[in-house]
Amino acid sequence: MGAKFSSVKRREATQTMNYQVEIWQRQDWRKGTRRYSCELRQNLFGQWVVLRRWGRESAAKGQSLEHSCETYAEGLQILSAIEKRRSQRGYTNC
Repeated sequence: MGAKFSSVKRREATQTMNYQVEIWQRQDWRKGTRRYSCELRQNLFGQWVVLRRWGRESAAKGQSLEHSCETYAEGLQILSAIEKRRSQRGYTNC
């Protein structure tokens, strides 16, 4: 009975994820010594997320925020809103 369970568990672990790397998006902005980065990508579970990072250019670490999206289209809307906000605040594309 134990061997049967372990083979089922192994089979479940080897299933592949359906990543769509070719449609991932990334945008970077700069303003003086500040930087801002935004990515629309999939996490380890295949869910769409918008990852935002910001901080000083000279700092090794900055801050980050990850927002989960239901669909790719929702992520594109969030990315578009962020791009508009960065432009209004004087950031330029890199």
